[in-house]
Order: sequence, then structure tokens, then C-alpha cells
Amino acid sequence: MRINPVKPPNWYNLLEVDAMYFHAARQAHAKGVASVRAIDRAESRVARHQARIDALNEMLSEGRIDHSAHYDKLEPLAIQIEGLEYGVGAAYGILLGHVGTVHILSAAALEAHINIRAEHFFSSGRLLEAFERLSLDAKWLLFPRVRGLPASDPGSEPFQGFDRLIKIRNKLVHYKTRRELWRGPSAPPEFLVDLGLTIEAAAQSLAAVKGITTELAKQLGESPPWWLEHKGTNFFKIQVDRSHGKVSPAPASA
Repeated sequence: MRINPVKPPNWYNLLEVDAMYFHAARQAHAKGVASVRAIDRAESRVARHQARIDALNEMLSEGRIDHSAHYDKLEPLAIQIEGLEYGVGAAYGILLGHVGTVHILSAAALEAHINIRAEHFFSSGRLLEAFERLSLDAKWLLFPRVRGLPASDPGSEPFQGFDRLIKIRNKLVHYKTRRELWRGPSAPPEFLVDLGLTIEAAAQSLAAVKGITTELAKQLGESPPWWLEHKGTNFFKIQVDRSHGKVSPAPASA
């Protein structure tokens, strides 16, 4: 019996988008943490400047300076503090951009991850198409049940953290105008907390990604995804398809 030559396997290059999104979210969180220092500096500059204005006003009230001299000294200080107050808002803007990005990319990482899981399970066809039309929370609730695995309890962790993340993501992506009485440059709007635009909330979103993906891996009897801990930036995965390299008997010669 002759044996056909073994064909070399096919090598494929895949992009692990879930890893890419989570890494970017983690980077955004680190940048948000670093930006807090700029806010502190900006607020300190305003506080020092305001102290100079307060001291000048006190001198006027105590009669140690006349109105003309008070005005001459106060005018440039008032002009300068406007720019300093703007600087506080600009410093907050950097923080808000970073923490908002954390939430959106964290949710994107979870959507990519569960879609990849479903693609491997369903392969293709109408079931996969129907699954892709589900909301993100429905995908994570239903996929374990479709696989015959014990489902996560929606009333406990890690699903509660996941639920908080999705609610924050929805508030940011489908934003409805909020407004609040201005309380000064060093008092940001309280509705930022409800929108999740804080360092603490961003850290919770990262933890939610780690919690729910680790739980799914545990249910599947697998190790947690490598990208939850690894901080590298290579998101390409080489996949080898050896189905074309199988040895098969050659047909008998005549």
C-alpha cells in the first residue's frame, strides 16, 4: 500500500479582539489614575489665588486699603482666576475621557469574548445569527444554559458587577443631558458618580470583566483568559489547522 504525502497544516493568524479591548481599557484606567494629580494641582492653584482675593477683600473691609486701590489689585486677580478655574475643568476633562473609555471598552471586551465563545460552539447558521442579536446581558445569561452549564446567579457576584458595568455603559452611550447648580470649580457635578465617571467605578468595571470571564472559564473547566493578567500588546494568535495534514491510504494501483 502506498501512502500519500503528508500535506503541511494550514496556519492562520487571528486577532483576539477581546484581549485588545481589555488591554486598552486597562491602559485608560492607568492614565485616569495619573490624571488625578493634574486635577489636584489645578485646584491648588485656584485655592491659592482665591486666598489672595480673600485677603484683599479683608483688607478693604478692615479699612486697610481704599476702594480705588482695592479695585486696581482685584481686577487682574479676577481675570487670572477665570483662566485657573477653566484649567480645573480641563484637568477633569482628561480624567472623564479616560474613565468613560474604561467602561465602554470593558463592555466591548465582554461582548467580543462571549461572541467568540458562541461562534466556537454554534459554528454558524441561524442559531449563531439569533445569538448575535441578543443584548449583551442576555448573551452572558443564556450562553451557559445553552452549554448545559450552571448559570450565574444574577443577584450575586460576578453578575452584579457585570450588571453595573452594562448600566453605566448604557448611560454613557445613550447619554441624556444632565445639569446641576454650579458649586465652584473644585466641586464637580454630583451626577458624575451616577454616570460612573470616577476612578473607583472604572476599577470596578475592570474587575467585572475579570470576574465574569473567570467564572465562565471555570464553568467550562478551563483556565481564565490569558489577557486578564498579561500586559503585553501582541493580540495576534496563531492557529494551526492540521486537518489537511492527515495521512490517508492511496488508492490501489491497477
